[in-house]
Amino acid sequence: MYFLRRLLYSLVIFLILPLVCFAHEIKPYSEEYPVKTDQTFNLVFCPLNYDNKEAFLTDIEVLVQRLKRTRPFDEFTDVIKVWRIGLLDKEEAELAFKKIEKYPFLNVHRDFLERIFSFVNRNYKLIIIDASGSISAAQLSSAHATSLIILGRARYRKKESFANGFLHELGHSLGLRDEGLNEHASRCPPGYPNCATTKEEARQWWGDLVLREKFVGYINGCCGNKDYIRPTIASFMNDPDQANDFGPVNERYLRIILMEAKDNIASKNDRNLPLHAS
Repeated sequence: MYFLRRLLYSLVIFLILPLVCFAHEIKPYSEEYPVKTDQTFNLVFCPLNYDNKEAFLTDIEVLVQRLKRTRPFDEFTDVIKVWRIGLLDKEEAELAFKKIEKYPFLNVHRDFLERIFSFVNRNYKLIIIDASGSISAAQLSSAHATSLIILGRARYRKKESFANGFLHELGHSLGLRDEGLNEHASRCPPGYPNCATTKEEARQWWGDLVLREKFVGYINGCCGNKDYIRPTIASFMNDPDQANDFGPVNERYLRIILMEAKDNIASKNDRNLPLHAS
C-alpha cells in the first residue's frame, strides 16, 4: 500500500509560466442528494489516461456507492458532495500533470487546483484515478484541507479491491495513520488517532472503547513499526483487502470530523491548498 507522508517527499506542485487556463468541465456527479454549498465535504474525481467517459463514470459509481455503504460515511450523505472532471485531452493532461521519476511519479499543476477551487468554492479532496497506473497514494491531511489522492486503477483486478483501496487512501487524506507493517506503511508517521507509540498513549486515545468494543485492543504494529500500537487486528487502514470496515476507533474519529463539516466549523472560504503549492 503506497502512502504519501508529506507532499514534500511526494506530490510536488509544479509551475508552468505563464499560467494556463484549462477548458475541462467540472460538474456535480449527481443531483440525487442536493446539499448546501456551505456545509459540504467535497470529493472531486479526476480522470487520467481514460479512453472513454463511460469507463470513468463506472469507476466513480463503484467508489461512491461503496462510500455510501461504509460507516460512518453512510450517516453523512447529506454533507458529501461528489464532483467529476470531464475527460482531459492529451494537451490538457500534459499541462495539468507531469510524470516524474521520483515517487509517486506524478506532479500536479497549481493552476489546475486553483481552477477546481473556483468551481467548488471550498477545500476538497482531489481524487485522480489513473486508468493505466499501478500506484495508489494519499497525502496525510485533514477534512478541512485540500489534498490529493491517487488511485492506480490498473493495480485493482476486482471492483471490491478498488473500492477498499479508495477507502484506505481516503482515510489517510482525513488524518488516519497506516496500520500496516510493510515498507510503504513506514512512510507514515505514528500519531493520533490510530497509531500510538506506547501502550499508555493508546490507553489515552481509545482505552474507553477497549471496555465496550470486543474487537478493540492494543495490537502491536502500525506505521511500519512492530512496537507501535494499533486498535484492531483488521481495518481498512491495515489491509484493505481483508477488512470490512474502518474499525470502531477510526469510525469514531471520522464521525467527529464529518460532524464538524456538517456543523460548518471550517470556513468555506478558508482556502488551503496542499503544502508547497506555490
